[in-house]
Amino acid sequence: MNADALHVAKYVFRTNKAFTLVTSGSSGQWAGKAYFGEEDGYLYVALEQGRNYRNVMENPEVFFVIERGVPDRFVQGRGIAECLGPIEERPEAHIIFRKALELVLYAKMIPGVMLFRIRPTELYISDFSREWKPRTTITVNDAVMAFFREHRDRYSWWQLFWKAIRPFAFPATLAPVLVGSLIAPTLVWWKFLLVLFGTMIAHAGINVISDYMDWKRGADTWRVLGSSRVLVDGIMSPRVHRALGIVLLVIAAIIGALLVTVSGPAVWLLMALGAAIGIFYTVPPIGLKYRALGDLAVFLAFGPLMALGAYYVQTATLDWLPVWLSLPIGLLTIAILHGNNYRDIAEDRAAGYHTVASLLGPRGSAYYYVALLVGAYLSVLLFIWLGWLPLWALGVLLTLPLAWRNIRVAFNHARVAFSFLDLLTAQLHMLFTLALAAALAIGRAVPLH
Repeated sequence: MNADALHVAKYVFRTNKAFTLVTSGSSGQWAGKAYFGEEDGYLYVALEQGRNYRNVMENPEVFFVIERGVPDRFVQGRGIAECLGPIEERPEAHIIFRKALELVLYAKMIPGVMLFRIRPTELYISDFSREWKPRTTITVNDAVMAFFREHRDRYSWWQLFWKAIRPFAFPATLAPVLVGSLIAPTLVWWKFLLVLFGTMIAHAGINVISDYMDWKRGADTWRVLGSSRVLVDGIMSPRVHRALGIVLLVIAAIIGALLVTVSGPAVWLLMALGAAIGIFYTVPPIGLKYRALGDLAVFLAFGPLMALGAYYVQTATLDWLPVWLSLPIGLLTIAILHGNNYRDIAEDRAAGYHTVASLLGPRGSAYYYVALLVGAYLSVLLFIWLGWLPLWALGVLLTLPLAWRNIRVAFNHARVAFSFLDLLTAQLHMLFTLALAAALAIGRAVPLH
């Protein structure tokens, strides 16, 4: 057994999520790309009921090629495929879902996707990344399978925690904190950084608790894409997940207490309101998310409350200006949530809870999405006209092509499912925020009204 070659094979398995599968049957040979995952030496692949599927059902002997498009390190192999059943009924499907989240969309939209397990019989391992050397041929016996079991891929604790807190959502926290801080007459950087760190920790804790409650209620299944999926895919225990959320919220509370000492008691009120919205977003008996109140909750938490809190920490005064100027940010944050809920209308209805998207339906959701984006841009123009924002804020109009792209997606329901409208909106939100923050920062140095 060549351990070095098997380590190369393991690396190729780990760093690729699709391979070329070659099959043969009475209708001839066929080759096609498919998503796959590896565990303990077995390759798991999802196939729709096309040519490869029909060939495998007739002749289980298959050939496969795993490579990244550059012939420097790749694996070819032969094996025997076994049909495990419909992908929605097999827990092994999560082996692929962990690597290829896109497969969830295809499995939801395309009927009859089946899960197969391939037991390799021979591997042909090539590694020319450092020097040329002959291809290694390995007959896959019990010792080779034992090697793969011993070297099973495992997440480190920090990788699991990072995945569980959903850091891709943090720009929604950065935006109102930037706006609230930059409109303050004076900016104390260490206070800004402390507020930003505290709100991000709180956001992370709420994300974890929200995912836990969705999973516990049965709302998060393999079909749902909006969560971290650490519970759905079985890579973190519920006990550890719940404890992580509680610890993060405690840390956020400690940071909040520190901010009270440097700014004033109103921080307690703003923290309490934010915590109540965040916790009862999913926690019973209220569960704002399940009563079509999630949009309002997200708007308040990631708009006025955070912006006002950041402003108060800098100035020790409460003012309506940060509340008003947070409106475009809050509207775009709702649009991110709505993009997720729009895609998951069927799953939310099946789970028995209501979102604005599920109440409006696909067509109404598209118009609602447009209203959110239009409201964000019009509010910026209004605030410039009122003199609350500098003319530099016209820079947000540079993001209009992205907004138009997203609107076109929103009116094509099939593309909503396959285009990740929530992630496209998050991209727009981030660039819009950067343009607005840059305008406020430049406006402090070069006033232009």
